[in-house]
Amino acid sequence: MLQAITFDFWNTLYKLSAHKEVASKRAWDVKEALGELGFDFSVAEISAVFKATWEKAYFYQRVYGKEIGPRGHIKEILKQIGVTLGTDAEEKVYSAYTGTLLEMPPEVNHGVSEILSLFSQRFKLAVICNTGVTPGIILRKIMARDGIIDWFDFLVFSDEVGFAKPSEKIFQYTLKNLNMGNNNAVHIGDDAITDVIGAKKAGMKAAWLAPGADWAVPEADYHIRSIRELAGLL
Repeated sequence: MLQAITFDFWNTLYKLSAHKEVASKRAWDVKEALGELGFDFSVAEISAVFKATWEKAYFYQRVYGKEIGPRGHIKEILKQIGVTLGTDAEEKVYSAYTGTLLEMPPEVNHGVSEILSLFSQRFKLAVICNTGVTPGIILRKIMARDGIIDWFDFLVFSDEVGFAKPSEKIFQYTLKNLNMGNNNAVHIGDDAITDVIGAKKAGMKAAWLAPGADWAVPEADYHIRSIRELAGLL
């Protein structure tokens, strides 16, 4: 019997709209922080290093199930541009790098608030998020601002635990903290690899959120085109 539902964060609970604008603002913020420390880099130079760092972090997540985390990103970025900083100066760059979403916050996806309000009365709810650039501490602030955080019984952000989807470890860790068996839980997410395959490896059911897909992931138990469809399925 279904007793717990876990949700992916990006492109599931929250939209990734205006992604390019956020990335550009982040590059500018880091350029400014480095400028205040006496280093002169262009936005284009910073953006190129960001791209290389993100590709490396993405690879580690999907292939090894490991999370480099935003602090690891900063160390890699500084290494690539040949800059060595003390602890306080590095913290300044880290704050610039990770704080962008507080100024340009994402939007809650359509139907999320209604579904969480409904399901919180019947199921244990959790978030399982591969954080990438923005750490869990900031994503929690965004969820609190939008009034959805209190519907969840547990939140897992990969930068805080060191492992990431599709590793079954992050799913098992979540279920353990929910005091829930894997056969009593379903995971909802938009990524066929990290969300669907990861959840199935952990013995859970999986719902693939893919609004525009005209094909189905065979491993998925459900294929939904909007969060609101969950009400009829679960």
